Amino acid sequence: MRIGLFAVSVVVGLVLASAARAQNPAEEDLPSFRFDAQAALRWMPLDADEGDGLILPITVNGHATYADVDTGSTLPGSVLLSSKLLTETEKAKFGKPVATEAYGGTKFYPRARVAELIIGGIHMKNEPVTVTDESFGGDKRVQASIGIEFLRKWALQVEWQQRRARFLIAGDLPKGAMTIPVRIDPKSRFVTLDATICGVTVRAVLDSGSDSDLHLVPEREELQRCVHKRSDIRSVGSGGPLISGRVSLPSVEIGGIRRGPIFASIEPAGGPLSGRGFAASVGYGVLRRSSFMLDAGGGGLLLYGPDRTADVLDPSHVGNQYRKDLNGLLITHLMLGSPASETTLKPGDRICALNGRTIAELKGFYGDINPPVGQTVQARICGGETVSIVARDYLGAAELSARLGSAPPMPLLEPVGVGRVTEAFDRCTKGSGREAAGACSTVLNAPDLGAFWKNTARARRRAVLPGLTGPGQ
Repeated sequence: MRIGLFAVSVVVGLVLASAARAQNPAEEDLPSFRFDAQAALRWMPLDADEGDGLILPITVNGHATYADVDTGSTLPGSVLLSSKLLTETEKAKFGKPVATEAYGGTKFYPRARVAELIIGGIHMKNEPVTVTDESFGGDKRVQASIGIEFLRKWALQVEWQQRRARFLIAGDLPKGAMTIPVRIDPKSRFVTLDATICGVTVRAVLDSGSDSDLHLVPEREELQRCVHKRSDIRSVGSGGPLISGRVSLPSVEIGGIRRGPIFASIEPAGGPLSGRGFAASVGYGVLRRSSFMLDAGGGGLLLYGPDRTADVLDPSHVGNQYRKDLNGLLITHLMLGSPASETTLKPGDRICALNGRTIAELKGFYGDINPPVGQTVQARICGGETVSIVARDYLGAAELSARLGSAPPMPLLEPVGVGRVTEAFDRCTKGSGREAAGACSTVLNAPDLGAFWKNTARARRRAVLPGLTGPGQ
C-alpha cells in the first residue's frame, strides 16, 4: 500500500484532451488514449512468481517491462514508474512531488508524464504518472505499479489457475447475487468493502499491495477476540516497526464467502489505516485464493473458481522481517516465539547468503528465507557465522485448517457475460450497418458504464444508421 494524501488530483481522459486540443491545436502534450478492444479481450500472461504479487507485462516508451497491481495506492497518475524508464526530457519536466504516508514513513514521489504507456489493449500517450528511484519488491523485473487512478477506469480480471489476466472496460462485470459491492471512498479514494472479522463487520480497504491476508488496527481489540495464536515483535531494528505483531484467525468473511485460516498483521499504534479511519485492510493473500474480477469503477468484486487456499497459504514459518540492503538482506525485526527469534539472529544483522548462494546470485528471489515447515534454511551473516533455522508452524495454520468446516461455495466458472460490453464496443466501432448499431445499443444499455463509452457508441450508431432511433439516442 502506498497511501497518498494530496490537495488536488486531476484525471484527464480522452474526451477532455480532445476538447482542449480543439481550443489549442498547438498543444501536443495533453494526455490521450487509444483503446484496442480485441487486444484487451486477449489475456496477458502471469509469468512471474505469484508470491511476489500480481505482476503483469506492460510497455513504457517502447520498453517491455512489468508492473505490479496495488489497489491500495492512491498516488495520482495511472502508474508509479521507475525513473529508469523515463527519457531525460521527461525527467527534466518533473512536477511538484506528492507526499505520502505509508508503512515505513513519509515518502515523496515526483510527478511526470510518460510519452507512451501500453497496458493490454490500452494505449496511452503523454500519460500522467508518479516516479520513484526505489525498487518495487522481490521481482527485479518489476519497474512500475498500477494504482487506483488506473483501476477505477478499467475492470481487472485475474484467473490464477490459467496464469492470466486482462483489463476490460469498467462496468463489464455483470452484477449478480455473488457480486460483492465495493466503493471508492470519496475522501481517501481507497477501494473499500465490508469484511466480517471475529463476528464484527467493518469497512475495510482492499489492498493488493499488502502481502498479508489482513492488516488490523490495534485500537479495535474486538477484531482480535477470536485470535488462535499471536506473535508480537521481539525486537526492532532501525527505522521502527512496520507491524507490531502477527496473529492467526479462523477466517474472514467477504460477501458471504468465508476464507480461512487467515494470517493478519497488526499495525503499530497510529499507523496508516487507523490514521485514515479504517479498522482493517484485505490484502493480496486473500485475493490470490481464487480467481477474481475487480470492477472498482462499476462498484463490484467477484470471487470465483476453485478455492486455492491449500495451495497458496503462506504463513511465516521462520519469523524474521527483512528488507534488501546493499548486497544483503537487513533483518529489521523478529517475531516472538518464532524459530528465527530462538537463534543468535538480531535486528541489524545483514544476511549475505542463503543455503550457500549469495543474495546477489538469488537475483531478487528470496523464498529460501522462509522454507516449508520442517525444512532448514542456512543463513550466513555478513562477516559472521552461518545460522541454521528450522521452519515451524508457530502460528498454528495446520491446527486451524483442521478445525475449519467447509466454506460456502463460490461460482466455479467465469460468470456469464464478462467481456460482453468490451466485445460489443469492438463491434460497434469496427463494424457496419445494423450489426454495428446493435452492438452500439448493447454498450448504451450497459449499466455502470462511463460517459465516454456511451457517447462514443451513440455517435457511432448514428453514423452507421443515420435514421436509427432507440435507447440512448
